[in-house]
Amino acid sequence: MIGLALSGGGSRAMAFHLGCLRVLCDLGILERIGVLSTISGGSVIGAYYAYTPGKSFDHFESQIRGVLRKGFQRRIALELAKPKNLLPCLASFILAQRQEAAAWLWKREPSRRRYPSRTDIFHRVLQRDLFTGLSLDSPRRNGIEIIIGACDLRTGSAFRFGNHVSGSWRLGETITAEIDVAFAVAASAAYPIFLPALDRTWRFRRKGQEREHRIVLTDGGLYDNLGVQVLEPGRNPEVSLHTFPCEYLIVCNAGHGQDSGEGIPMGFLTRVTRSFDVVHRRVQDAAMHHLHHLKESGLIKGFALPYLGQQDDRLPWKPSCLIPREEVFKYPTDFAPMHDEWIDRLSGRGEQLTRLLVTHYLSELLDTPIRPSETTIER
Repeated sequence: MIGLALSGGGSRAMAFHLGCLRVLCDLGILERIGVLSTISGGSVIGAYYAYTPGKSFDHFESQIRGVLRKGFQRRIALELAKPKNLLPCLASFILAQRQEAAAWLWKREPSRRRYPSRTDIFHRVLQRDLFTGLSLDSPRRNGIEIIIGACDLRTGSAFRFGNHVSGSWRLGETITAEIDVAFAVAASAAYPIFLPALDRTWRFRRKGQEREHRIVLTDGGLYDNLGVQVLEPGRNPEVSLHTFPCEYLIVCNAGHGQDSGEGIPMGFLTRVTRSFDVVHRRVQDAAMHHLHHLKESGLIKGFALPYLGQQDDRLPWKPSCLIPREEVFKYPTDFAPMHDEWIDRLSGRGEQLTRLLVTHYLSELLDTPIRPSETTIER
């Protein structure tokens, strides 16, 4: 089985992954993917690909480009400005702050959940514009398995939505009502600094026991921004809800790589943001190194890691028209509207890196292996 992971990274990730998917389609690999694991921005594009089985790839790409051009910021703002949404969200925000203060002063858990919030508005926008009428068990392209990763802030563990089962190893599988795709994607992409967590109370089954739990779901990148952990071999099915016998892994990483060293984080927000970025990058680096361990130990047959933040001089070879890292790695991850020029740059780098690395490291997956001289390279 071939496993494909699409990392987080907001709209930057969506554009980068679009190029990665385009090449995998051209090479005839995309239709052979057995399981797709997605995080945050990767969840938006990955879920849309998986749950639109009737669309050609060209049609899919055209619509994703349209989504990137419009972004989500303005659509969320317009929905939030409506009195029927603004007043409840404002009341919910004020109540949440009061409960937070009470919890700190009197050491008691907030009793009322935060609903609705800006992330609930995001959920509604996704449901209206991309995933109308789709639930997690809806038909998918080639019957592909899909896992949409989020993080439960209460337990500090991964919470994964799947087409067969959803939940976490701490709580078990959810037996709540049908979960829609838009909700799973919104939870996966709720970057905590900008979007509140989704606060829900659901019923779960674990080891034959049923219990109700309150979950607080946020961006899956907090736990595993690559989305690769769920694809790794050797996961215990008695503990993990999702296990897959993947022999090959293609991990598309839209991370920016090493920090430029620019800027002085003096204020509270810049310090917190930079601290989060440092921890985030270190965890991500460890996950990428672990891929080499899996290959060297024989647990997988091979992997390819198209990485937006890849240092170009460390590639096996360099395509003559390679879009350099320095031109794209600083692009923000927010869901603001994206100009065609940036869509082309980010998706172009994803396309170039994926073609180069898949043909170099996973040539056995190609019907007709491509030699380096056929990829327009520069030694």
